Amino acid sequence: MAKNNMKKRDPDIDVIWFGLDGLLILLYVVLGSIYTYGIVYRVDWIIGIFAPAVCIIICWSVFARYCVEVVRFMKQQTKR
Repeated sequence: MAKNNMKKRDPDIDVIWFGLDGLLILLYVVLGSIYTYGIVYRVDWIIGIFAPAVCIIICWSVFARYCVEVVRFMKQQTKR
């Protein structure tokens, strides 16, 4: 019975590794590496300035991308 459920996967919930999902995973790995380096070698500007700035920039860009997608969806709905 489990084999039948695996064949009926919904393609809308698949993870797209080369889109925003992949970017968020890459962000996690990169920030983890940067924080680890900064903590091990006691580099304060990496922990206090660089890593948070990278996180803020990427998070705002992802948020803006999702806002664009919502606006596109709303425009498509009003055309119908």
